[in-house]
Amino acid sequence: MTDEPSGKLPRRSILRASVWGATAVAAGATAGLGATRAAASPAGAPATPAEDPVALPAPTGPYAVGTRTCHLVDDRRDDPFAPTTTPRELMVQVWYATAATRGERARYLTPGLEPVVEQRFELPPGSLARVRTGAWWNAPVHPRLRDAPVVFFGPGRQDPAATGTTFAQDLASHGYVVIAVNHTYDGPAEFPDGRVIPQNPATGDQAVLRKYSDVRAADLSFVLDVLTGKRAARLPADVVRSVRRGGAGVFGHSLGGSAAAEALRTDSRFTAGACLDGALQTDAVQSGLGQPFLLFTEPMELPTWTDFMAHHTAWGRRMVLAGARHYSFNDLATLGVELKLDEVWTPERFARFFGTAEGRRAHAVTGDYVRAFFDSRLRGRTTASPSLDTADAAYPEITIGWRSGN
Repeated sequence: MTDEPSGKLPRRSILRASVWGATAVAAGATAGLGATRAAASPAGAPATPAEDPVALPAPTGPYAVGTRTCHLVDDRRDDPFAPTTTPRELMVQVWYATAATRGERARYLTPGLEPVVEQRFELPPGSLARVRTGAWWNAPVHPRLRDAPVVFFGPGRQDPAATGTTFAQDLASHGYVVIAVNHTYDGPAEFPDGRVIPQNPATGDQAVLRKYSDVRAADLSFVLDVLTGKRAARLPADVVRSVRRGGAGVFGHSLGGSAAAEALRTDSRFTAGACLDGALQTDAVQSGLGQPFLLFTEPMELPTWTDFMAHHTAWGRRMVLAGARHYSFNDLATLGVELKLDEVWTPERFARFFGTAEGRRAHAVTGDYVRAFFDSRLRGRTTASPSLDTADAAYPEITIGWRSGN
């Protein structure tokens, strides 16, 4: 459940400064991410099926969505995974409401990450360059966005933060500010100077996975320090001005969900969290948490879930999605349909990733419940549907497998 895909790249930094070009480097830490890749076919030629764009699901909220990336350096921590002593560096991506509906659409992944992620998931080269997001690159924050709740997202082990783009865009379209963290070495990251750091090798070692979860939680607290002005590093000023000064939400897929639980356990500024189908590598398994927590899982049992549910006494729910498997809970569920991975992968591999649940529906249901949870816990809004307390006829594939608190 933690390191399923088998694709690998050599563990080295790949220098790709020329990819973004001199203009992107001069423009600073966030330049170049929104650059568009030149078409492979001549102008005016019809696109072949392999070149057809693939759109992520459209956000459902009333606002257009903007996004930016930021390069942050934690000068108080050495990176425990770097080959030499160096401060911990992170690339983060922020999504937010915007009034802008012109300009450049944000690309899904940076040019240097596309082949890394394609190889990891055994995708045909060029697959991820076809993906289109719904966010406007480097757009200004909506002038009326104030006191916005903040939610952090963490991807699965070995995955980039972009695999949560659809969740992030949808939450932002409903007035949230979403900050996704690329956990360097744990997952792949590309930096503004062109360095591409691939993910570390797969592992089933529980002690190593616990270390990754702990480091991720520390990353989340550091970025929250930056957001609240406690550190010298900076996020965009208009984003900072737009956010609420109270508690933050946090959620993640797979190991990102474990790190969400650990962040809640160790940092009281995080006030609500959710885990999307992740084994919990955290002491919260034995202690429970003092904050609300949502488990959203495939129909199987893990000892860490059983133990956590036995010890957690605050508000808690487990939602079980019928027919789902581990990658039903991030962008790959939708992309698996749109990129026709049932034709690219073997049937066994496709079923191992996605089960029998239709990918677009599985992803949409997950996003609806995540938003309902954060609406309830960060905004005090209770939605009639999806219900977090009773079976919901609009979501027949969901079973409530555990309840704690009110």
